[in-house]
Amino acid sequence: MQVTGSNSVQHILSIRFSADGFYFVLFNPKAKEGEDSYTYYIYKVNESLSLTANLKQALTDLEWLSYSYQAVNLLIDTPRFTLMPLDLFEDEQTETVFYHNFKHIDNETVGYNILQKSNAVVLFGIDKAFHSLLLEQFPNAQLQAQTTPLIEYLSTRNRQARQRQMFCFIASDRITITAMERRNLLLCNSFESNCTADRLYYILYCWKQLGFDQLTDELLLADNTPEAEGLKQELSRYIQQIESIASPTYLDLESIIL
Repeated sequence: MQVTGSNSVQHILSIRFSADGFYFVLFNPKAKEGEDSYTYYIYKVNESLSLTANLKQALTDLEWLSYSYQAVNLLIDTPRFTLMPLDLFEDEQTETVFYHNFKHIDNETVGYNILQKSNAVVLFGIDKAFHSLLLEQFPNAQLQAQTTPLIEYLSTRNRQARQRQMFCFIASDRITITAMERRNLLLCNSFESNCTADRLYYILYCWKQLGFDQLTDELLLADNTPEAEGLKQELSRYIQQIESIASPTYLDLESIIL
């Protein structure tokens, strides 16, 4: 890490918490020309322990987590999210709406993020103990579901696009699919998938259901898996406009800062 207790306030710290590891990006907006403004770090978790236990261990192992930063962004990688129109959103109805879509969990807190660019709200669940520890350690942090910056990223990319776009963020066990037309959100959903055949099915199914054109509309792939090239080749049999997004590992974290 290139950050110290004396220069940490110059940096923005962003963290994604997921079951396969904690991903960190430190960004120095005042970095001099020629200097690398980003520092990246992955903390391997013990998958037999809870997120709360792993975070406690990370706070012990990583001294720089206790430093003061210009800003802190926290992302929760979870499939337990749903969206609703901003015009219909009422703060006191957050849990009611959320649990219309998911089975109730006693030790869960329901949070929300407002998407001004998309006129929508993301509702998401987070473990209560984990949430309490985050608030204790990072009291002034911005807390978001991982899908929130991904939707905002696509909205920004879609601003000047003439064609409709579908964006797929692919991890080892899940695929998140978001679709937009002229910055209007058409779809955002997450599906469990751990093989090329499943990913291919979900992408093509959503493509067909939305009536996307296989010649003119665009598919954006952010794929962290070893099967990325094979999936792209299979998709190219059905969709002409496909773009792979370089270095997708920290795409969501970097998009918060951009």
